[in-house]
Amino acid sequence: MNKFTCPYCYGEHTIATCGLKCSYTDPSMVGRVVDYKKPCKNGIIRDEKGWIPSQQKMRCMKCQDARKRLYCPTAPDREIPTGFLTNQSLPIALLGAKASGKSNYIAVLINEIRKKMTSRFNCTLDINCSEESKRHYDNNYYDPLFHQARVVEASDKGVIPPLIFPLRFMDNRNRITKVAALTFYDTAGENFDSDDDILVFNRYIPNSKGIILLLDPLQVPAIRKRLEGKMPLPAQNTDAVEILSRVIENIRAIKNIKGNINIPIALVFTKMDALETHGLLPEGSCLSYESDHLKFGAFSKSDFENTKIEMETLLENWVDDEIQQMLKQFSKYAIFGVTSLGAIPLNNRISSTINPRRVLDPLLWVLSENKYIKVIK
Repeated sequence: MNKFTCPYCYGEHTIATCGLKCSYTDPSMVGRVVDYKKPCKNGIIRDEKGWIPSQQKMRCMKCQDARKRLYCPTAPDREIPTGFLTNQSLPIALLGAKASGKSNYIAVLINEIRKKMTSRFNCTLDINCSEESKRHYDNNYYDPLFHQARVVEASDKGVIPPLIFPLRFMDNRNRITKVAALTFYDTAGENFDSDDDILVFNRYIPNSKGIILLLDPLQVPAIRKRLEGKMPLPAQNTDAVEILSRVIENIRAIKNIKGNINIPIALVFTKMDALETHGLLPEGSCLSYESDHLKFGAFSKSDFENTKIEMETLLENWVDDEIQQMLKQFSKYAIFGVTSLGAIPLNNRISSTINPRRVLDPLLWVLSENKYIKVIK
């Protein structure tokens, strides 16, 4: 029986292990409360809540008379979009500390995928895969940022419904070949404040095939000292080393890993525009312009290497080598610098046109490491 990756828990399941409901209604019952004890046209009886018996699930999935609804076994109130059932998918976890700019990054990243990436990499983003996700993205991310010109409000602490958008890649005949399960849990930064919170709110991390971890450079003491009095600085919170340490320990504890962690991790410093504005980036910095990946429709190794060298040099000046030493616990890691907005917001308002740079780079790197997109020198 084929396995698929659930976009909620990132676990591998089969149809037999998931909950299944059927929408079939006898024509005589239209407009009235459905009596689930009454068999459907195929003679299958559901329980009082509409669940289909385990032994009948495969038979029901072949039925063409009604819509089937499959639910995650660890989150039984969450319906798994059908787009995740037929292809091996690539679950990617996007994480971020408090005030890292994660909500703005998510808003811009999804828009960049739709407007720029899909045509260059022959893929499609299914924005309508989940009505809940589309409504959540439109109301809480896209509209505030792109229509109202204000920053996206930070998430509240607690369980936040994920944004689920399958990214489908096609061949030259436009046949679907691979699916990346883009599932963005915009959990509040406070959920990284203790080991217990990480275990409760971020159980999906160890089951991901790629991690994008956003960090706020304005939390780095050396940068804060340089910018003090020049711009408003966010309150200090859990530092990068502590967050990365908790993520590593979470993965090791759940997966019982003693050696290197075989999940590609992209460490992403946001708000590069603030550093550029105040002269903290070198003259001619590659972080000041867009990467070459979109131009070539492939992951450019040379552009990636140039960015890596610059980011490593900047990190040597900003922080000690503890972060890079911790990253070596992963088999594959990379460091990126991005800007989501292109300008520093004033009183949570955006006064100029949104001008993102390199927002797609971490995602493209994870996709390239999993052989979803072509790599060129």
